[in-house]
Amino acid sequence: MRMSLHWRKRLEYRLLRWQARFESTLFDRIFPWIAGVVVWIIYILLALAKSRELSQDADLASVMQSLWLIGEGYAPESTLLGQNYLAGQGGFLIYPIAMLTTILPTAITLIVLQSAALAFAIVPIWRLSRDVADLRTGTSTVIVAVYGSYSAIHSLNLAGFRLETFAIPALLSFALCAYTNRKYKYWFMAVLALLSRADLGLLIAGFGGLWIVEGKKKLGYQTMALGFSWSTIFILGIQPLYNGGVFPHVDAFTKYGTGNPFAVLWGIVINPATFVNELFSEANFEVAVALLAPVLFLPMVAPRFLLPALPLFALYLTADVPTNELTESGQRVPVIICMFIALVFALKKTGTVIVQRVNVDRTVIGALLITASVFFVANSVASPYEDPWSWGQRQAVDEARLDVVELIPDDAVVRAAPKILPLLTERIALWEFEIPDNYGDQLADDAVRNVDWFIFDRTEIPVTWTGVDILDFQSDLRVSKRFVRVFNESGIEAYATPNAVQLAGLEPID
Repeated sequence: MRMSLHWRKRLEYRLLRWQARFESTLFDRIFPWIAGVVVWIIYILLALAKSRELSQDADLASVMQSLWLIGEGYAPESTLLGQNYLAGQGGFLIYPIAMLTTILPTAITLIVLQSAALAFAIVPIWRLSRDVADLRTGTSTVIVAVYGSYSAIHSLNLAGFRLETFAIPALLSFALCAYTNRKYKYWFMAVLALLSRADLGLLIAGFGGLWIVEGKKKLGYQTMALGFSWSTIFILGIQPLYNGGVFPHVDAFTKYGTGNPFAVLWGIVINPATFVNELFSEANFEVAVALLAPVLFLPMVAPRFLLPALPLFALYLTADVPTNELTESGQRVPVIICMFIALVFALKKTGTVIVQRVNVDRTVIGALLITASVFFVANSVASPYEDPWSWGQRQAVDEARLDVVELIPDDAVVRAAPKILPLLTERIALWEFEIPDNYGDQLADDAVRNVDWFIFDRTEIPVTWTGVDILDFQSDLRVSKRFVRVFNESGIEAYATPNAVQLAGLEPID
């Protein structure tokens, strides 16, 4: 018994000594940057591996085409988007990024920048934890670890390229500046976030309301004015200019109204039951649980820090858009920001002050770390069950995709399968061919309309297609549409007009 007590005291003494070292000023300054670099490397490796196996699709390709168009001196009128890039989200931050991609490889540049934005959000999280909430280094380190393994962050990292990703470090720094009275940096970070996505003005305005509650009334009213005015001007004035006068995103809310955002808002006001039923649907409930569960629902202990994200996130949840974890990853940005701010202050609230620092019970910290780890393994797109170490291995079909791209001239007008699009983005005219679930007689017409090259990926054919459907489609392309097949390897086929084949110096293969 005495021996056990002796070793226990020695262990506690050692832990106290190490804790004292971790509380040093030097460690406090350099650790978040070291952690950021480590997480950045992990994110880059995962994203590069995913990119190398050619698993990206039209979402990434549309951004790459827009960047190329800007670099070539054109307006970012992406044929893949069917509109000007700025019409969708008002993301003018695309222009400085386009300057980089004129001298650096586009795909790698986007991966490196996005991974850096996600990874170095750790720095303002650490500073909020240490300088504002006065948490100890152990607790702050666990918060950083939870962020690094958070499923929504990994989804953003692997979902192609989302410009709103840059709003995460910007708005976390924005919140830090509000508490540390760094007003110039505060406004710079707010504008940076708004340049990534115009509707984040509603989130900015929500933070203004939070600052008023926190006693920062002047800053709060100024912030609300900036947020509401920015979103109003861009959504009602600037974005429609890039979309032929059509208001953005109205089609996603046709159940409430059509024509303009005011009709939609009025529809929500007069039909609150429809809006509430949609908002609290089972699918949306599962989304909320998936976001809160990995952080042990602790942000609910400090709910006011979640409030700024709720109005905008409610609109995202009720929009009629395709539901997919990677496709919707950008819509999680407001919640991610507020979630980790709330987590920091929730842990402060649950702890007790000991020698100027807030000490959080080890049981809570351990439970938080274990829960975050479990949900990362269970739900993350980078989970060990997804075999991330095997990503980047190219199959025969991937090599065929690379080979077929080499055949297509730079000035060709192309319609191609989704996974081939990111390889063809440096051209003005490029369209996606997404194979429908059911074969139709007009499908060949749709495939070759207004193009002189068509790339068909048989490996993506739905199970509802029969062998006869495939043969009919191939026959229609060659017989009815007079296209010539010039490539057929590992399920990848290339068809072109006779004139395009002659200009490319190729020969038909059948």
